[in-house]
Amino acid sequence: MPRALYEADFEGEAHSNLIRLLDDARVKVQELPLPHGTGEDDFKEGAARDALYARLMDYLVRRSNVLVALWDGEVTGLTGGSSDVVVRYLSGSEPQARQARKLEAVVDAGLADDRSDLAIWIEAPRQTDEVEQGDVQTSYLVQAGATGLICRLPNIPDFVEERWREFDQYVLERDTEIGTDLTAYPISVPDDVKISEVALSIDVDFVRADQLALANQRQSDRLFKLFGLMAAMMGLTFLLYAKIAALKLFLIAYVALFAGGFLIFAIGSRRGWFGRHLAFRALAEALRIRFFLVLSGGGATGQTRRLLRLTGIERFKGFGWIGDAIRCTEPLACESTVHAKERVAAVSERWVKDQAAYFSRKHHQLHAEHERLEMVKKYLFLVAFLGALSLLFFKDTLYHFHIGDLDGKTLVVFLMGLLPLWLAIWEIYQTKMAIRELLWQYANQGELFELAERRLEVISDPIHAQDVISDLAERSLMDVVQWSTHRYHREHEPPSAG
Repeated sequence: MPRALYEADFEGEAHSNLIRLLDDARVKVQELPLPHGTGEDDFKEGAARDALYARLMDYLVRRSNVLVALWDGEVTGLTGGSSDVVVRYLSGSEPQARQARKLEAVVDAGLADDRSDLAIWIEAPRQTDEVEQGDVQTSYLVQAGATGLICRLPNIPDFVEERWREFDQYVLERDTEIGTDLTAYPISVPDDVKISEVALSIDVDFVRADQLALANQRQSDRLFKLFGLMAAMMGLTFLLYAKIAALKLFLIAYVALFAGGFLIFAIGSRRGWFGRHLAFRALAEALRIRFFLVLSGGGATGQTRRLLRLTGIERFKGFGWIGDAIRCTEPLACESTVHAKERVAAVSERWVKDQAAYFSRKHHQLHAEHERLEMVKKYLFLVAFLGALSLLFFKDTLYHFHIGDLDGKTLVVFLMGLLPLWLAIWEIYQTKMAIRELLWQYANQGELFELAERRLEVISDPIHAQDVISDLAERSLMDVVQWSTHRYHREHEPPSAG
C-alpha cells in the first residue's frame, strides 16, 4: 500500500525504526498501488485494510523466485500475514485450517517435492525481548505434497541449486549476442503500457526467448542434416566398395565419415542445441500467453506457474528454470484504468484471431508438404519394385548391357541398394523434424483459437470474455508443453535407462 498508509500500523520506537530502514540508501522500496477507483480513506481499518495485505501476499507469491521469511512459525489465520504468505507460496493454495497451529514439518529431504519453491525461514519471535543474542535459527522450507506438510532442511536442496544453475545459464545466454541477428516479431504496441507497466518488458523477454529458440533450432537442424548426409555418404561408399570397385579409398572414406559423425554427435550432445531449442520455445510461448493474459485483465487468474508444475516439464534436464523466468515478468497488480471491453477487444484481434489464422495457414502448408513427401516415397518404392522385376525377368539381357566396365545387373543392384538407403535417411530426418507432430499441434491449436474466436463474438460481458481468454491461455499452454514433452522424449532416454 502507499507508504503513508502503511506507516499508520506503527507507532513509537517501531515507527522510528521503520522510517530509518525505509530511508536507508541501500533499501529499494516498491509501493503496491491501491485498487483503481479507491482512496486511502477506504482502507483505514478492518477487512478493507486486510485486503491490502492480501494484495501484497498475492504479489509475493506470484513474483518471488525465493522467499525469505522472518517468521515465528505460527499459522495465525490472518489474511496476508507471514504464515499466510509462506504457506501459500509453498503450496500454491490457501491453508486448509485457519487457526493458530504449527505446520507439520519433516526433516527427510527424500519427501520433498522436487519442483517446489524455496522459502528461507529465519525464526523471528514477534517480541524483541524473546530474542536471545546470537541465537538465530535458519531453515530451508520446501513443499512435501500437502498444504500443511513441509520439509524443513538444514541446507538448500540439490534440486533447487540445480534449478538456479540452469536459471543462471539462461540469464547469461539471454545477455549474449546469440540469435540477435535473427528476426523475431514483437507482440506489443506502445499503447500497451497504458494497460500494464510490464507489457513491454514481457515483450522484450519474449523476443529474446524467440531469438534464442530460433538460434538453437538452426544449430540443431544443421546437425540433423549433417547426420543424414554423412549417413548417406557412408552407405554410398560401402555400396561403391561392395558393388563397383573394392578400393581402399572407399573404406578409408567410410571410416573417416564414421569418426566424423561420432565427433559431431559428441559435440551436439554437449552443446544440447535441440533441448535448449525446446526449452526456449516453451518459454517464448508461455511468455506470449502470459502477455495476452495480462493485457486482457485475466492475468490474476492465469495459473501459468502451477500448470507448468503439473505437466512435469520442469523435471526435464534444462527445463527447470522456465518457471523462474516467467515469474520475473509478473506485474505489481493486474488492474488497469483501461476498460475491460477495450482490453478484451485488443487481445481478441491481436492474439485470438491472429493465432487462429496462423495455425490454419501452417497446418495447410505442412499438410501439403507431407503429401508431397509421401508421393516421392511412392515413386522411390516403384523404382525399387521395377528394379526387382528387371532382375527377375531380364537378368540375361542386363548382363549384356554395359556402361563402361559395369554390366546392367550390377548397376540395377547398386541402384536398388541406394534407393532404400536414401529413403531411410530421408525418413529419419523427417522423423527428427516431427512433421506429423507439428501437424497435430497446429491442427489442435487452430481448433482452440477458432473456437475461442467464435465464443468471443457472441459474448457481451467483458468479464465472461476474460474467462474465455484465460481458459484459452491454459489450454494453449498445455498444448505447447505436451508438444515439447513429446519432442524431448524422442531425443532422450528415460531416467531408468541410465
